[in-house]
Amino acid sequence: MERRFKMAFNPQALSRLGASTGFVARDRVVTAESLAVALLCALACQRVETLADLHRTFQVMSGCRIAYKPFHNQLAKEQFPEFMRQVLCHLVSSLAMRVLAPVQGGVLSQFKDIVIQDGSSLAVHKALASDFPGRFTTVSPAAVELHVTMSVFEDRPLRITMAPDKEGERQFLSSPQSLAGTLELADRGYEDVGHCRDVAASGGSFIVRFKSSINPRITYINVLESDPLHLLQGRKYKDVRGQFSGRDIDLDVTFTKDRKPVPMRVVLTWNPQMKQHMVLVTNLQRNTVPLATVRALYRLRWQVELLFKEWKSYAKLHRFATTKAPIAEGLLWAAIGAATLKRFFAHATQRVLGGAAISTRTTAMAALDLIRDVITHRHHGLRLRLALLALVELLGHIACRASPKRERARGRLAAGLEPLTQGTWR
Repeated sequence: MERRFKMAFNPQALSRLGASTGFVARDRVVTAESLAVALLCALACQRVETLADLHRTFQVMSGCRIAYKPFHNQLAKEQFPEFMRQVLCHLVSSLAMRVLAPVQGGVLSQFKDIVIQDGSSLAVHKALASDFPGRFTTVSPAAVELHVTMSVFEDRPLRITMAPDKEGERQFLSSPQSLAGTLELADRGYEDVGHCRDVAASGGSFIVRFKSSINPRITYINVLESDPLHLLQGRKYKDVRGQFSGRDIDLDVTFTKDRKPVPMRVVLTWNPQMKQHMVLVTNLQRNTVPLATVRALYRLRWQVELLFKEWKSYAKLHRFATTKAPIAEGLLWAAIGAATLKRFFAHATQRVLGGAAISTRTTAMAALDLIRDVITHRHHGLRLRLALLALVELLGHIACRASPKRERARGRLAAGLEPLTQGTWR
């Protein structure tokens, strides 16, 4: 754990990122390393409402006495967002480890990973509408959307793209070739018959939620021949979907894409509260992955929503009062970096203690003073080790997941996963 942390906060590595991005041509009062560390520490460990809060933290941590204006000018550099994006990439790669694994012999053991594709929008200052135009011009004229590809097995983002909120979502899907041997989960905004076809052709699997307005031709209904629904085979979906109400239904259908037939499997899961079906399109085989298992696997998509919740609630991923696009974008990358750091502490504690799974949410909320101590003593061997020991001991007492039984019954482990508590870190 200490070795991974030192790798992430290596001063030479952070300085090289500052130089390679053009953010810092030569070290003066504000160095690339001191600025990155101060921003990460502030966003991870304290309440941050204004840029002045970051300015004060930088002075305390670096020991440099710098006025607010030159500090602000550093953040306003056009290279600042790219520098912080590269810092985030460095953190993610340095701190990555496998957190969950398929139960031996289970359905998920056939996949090398499960990836979730989703996005989350965030309003920024309305003066930035020309840089980041939003979809809802009256409520949020300026907004960004973070398009995220998340690994379930490693419980971390694999790819993050920041784009204006008005842009469509499908263009940010992973390439089909990168999904070979992988299960992809995606919500309705990413429905694309062509993408699903190409993922299957590349050796990947998918479960994608589609809108109820789809209208493929039904080729097979998985019911008994005596069931009246059996007679609906060969009909168009829209013409008969009302007869499926109140039941879970498993269908084979044929879509049309580029004037060619595309056979797929459609799972309709009935929601009694909403009184409507959730439409899941997949290429998983019915004989090995029945309807109930498809539904349980799709519930794993909720993990990316929990990730967004941590970013926005516990890493200060919010709208800063700045009209400078580089500052707004750079601080968003920094906030995600702070959240990445706290997730690492949760995952590493789980591996060090070899016990129950550690809650990333509780870690993000608690132990902030101890996390600050770890960052502060990053260059001091004995003090760093003592700070890490104190953090691990505290998280082992206060951050264990509250209800393991519930998690195995209805949570992320219900789909056939188990937490890794021993073995190698990759």
